[in-house]
Amino acid sequence: MSKRKENIIKLQPKINTDTLDNGNVYMFHNSLFNINLFVNANGMDQAMEKFDLCCFNHRENWKVFLECANQPSGEPNAKKK
Repeated sequence: MSKRKENIIKLQPKINTDTLDNGNVYMFHNSLFNINLFVNANGMDQAMEKFDLCCFNHRENWKVFLECANQPSGEPNAKKK
C-alpha cells in the first residue's frame, strides 16, 4: 500500500465567534440550491466575516437577509373598512 500525504488546513477565525453584544440574525440564502445559513452577528461586517469562514464558492448565488426587531403584525389579508 502506498502512503498518502494528508494536507490538513486549520482556519483561524479573525473574529470572536462565541460572543455577541446586541447581535442580530442574518440569513444567507443560496438561490441556486435553496440553502439557508443563519448567522448571529454584531452587524453586517461581522456577519460577512462569519460567512467567509465557510469558504463557499460562487458568491453571486448568495443573498443576505436581516431579521428586524420590529416585525409586521396584524392580519396580512385584513380588509380595510
